[in-house]
Amino acid sequence: MEEIRQRLKRCNTFYDFLLFIRDTPGLEMIQDNGWYWLEYNGEQIEVSGKERFTSSGEMNDLLRLAGL
Repeated sequence: MEEIRQRLKRCNTFYDFLLFIRDTPGLEMIQDNGWYWLEYNGEQIEVSGKERFTSSGEMNDLLRLAGL
């Protein structure tokens, strides 16, 4: 779990953050009513806190990852 936290902190952009989540087995982004946090093998990662997607740039990154 500590290695996951350290690698998340090294992500320089939101896009890198999303790529890391997508490419790491057992790591997933959980969303509830617009808030999100990360879980690794079902356990919440402390540094992921509950955040909101707020910028259009972040949404554009999500759409780019989805191939849209």
